[in-house]
Amino acid sequence: MGVKKNISRLVCVLLGSLAAASAAFAAGQYPEKNIEFVVGYKPGGGYSDWALALAPFIEKHLPNNKVSVVVRHMDGAGNVTAATYIQRAKPDGYTIGIYNMVGLAATQLARKVGYDLSKVTWLARISVDNGVALVNAKAPYKSIVDLKKQDKPQYITSIRGYSDIYTLAAGVTFDKLHVKWKPLNHEGAANAILAVIRGDADIMFASYESMQQYISNGDVKAILFYGNKRSPELPNTPTTDEVGMSDLSESMNAQRMLGAPPGLPADVRAVLETAIKQAIDDPEFHAVLKKMKKTVQYLPGKEADKIVKDTLDSYKTYVHVVNELMSQGK
Repeated sequence: MGVKKNISRLVCVLLGSLAAASAAFAAGQYPEKNIEFVVGYKPGGGYSDWALALAPFIEKHLPNNKVSVVVRHMDGAGNVTAATYIQRAKPDGYTIGIYNMVGLAATQLARKVGYDLSKVTWLARISVDNGVALVNAKAPYKSIVDLKKQDKPQYITSIRGYSDIYTLAAGVTFDKLHVKWKPLNHEGAANAILAVIRGDADIMFASYESMQQYISNGDVKAILFYGNKRSPELPNTPTTDEVGMSDLSESMNAQRMLGAPPGLPADVRAVLETAIKQAIDDPEFHAVLKKMKKTVQYLPGKEADKIVKDTLDSYKTYVHVVNELMSQGK
């Protein structure tokens, strides 16, 4: 009887070991082919730069480093085309993307779209670009609040149209200040900032990281910083907290997220999240970022998921502004 029990236990142990080995083997097969890394904008912008810089390092840290992570640009509708494409892709780990999460959140609340940010499999947040409001260096304003004294509408530059995060930031900020404004659309950031420098536009809302050269050159100055504490690089610029708009300190900043289609299997997600984290921590990647003058603000997938849900909830407060902007853009 004891022999039978021992044999039975041995069989169970062997079966368990085989099952574990089989699962490990199955997980170890991923990836077996190239991974598509989708960018919702044309080459040359911030999202493209981040994807092109990061892709080779994700590739480097995958279990099978013989496959490639191939960046694909899919410009259209302010990242909506790409987000829809990823949402509808097969959840097998071979399609991932970089998201302009804030702009997409506003668009999702304003109209019917083919994606749902609350269902995306979030893999990481890789960076945050704090927003700033910029005026001509010779303008008399020291704070965004000073614009309340102006009777005429403020002309703001808009880079990617009415669904862009910084057009939204302008709309929400001026709505809270009861300041009238009108947008002036431009094809790119260079043309938009030039309009402020020339005096064709009164103000521009953009990311500090992308505009720091113009601030350093003395062409423009920042009169608002979206954050809960002053930037060391902008010690004289008031924050949203300081002007009574603390609810905008996080929600109006560009959060660059990495995501995959809904329903991504847990084992595949784990492989991708590990490769992304190792890529972010790679000293060679940090050397690349230093040359690009970019900084990482990494969060794992679960924390990125919470940021998305919090942003969607907070934007419901601004839905009237979003709807107004979208109606102007039709």
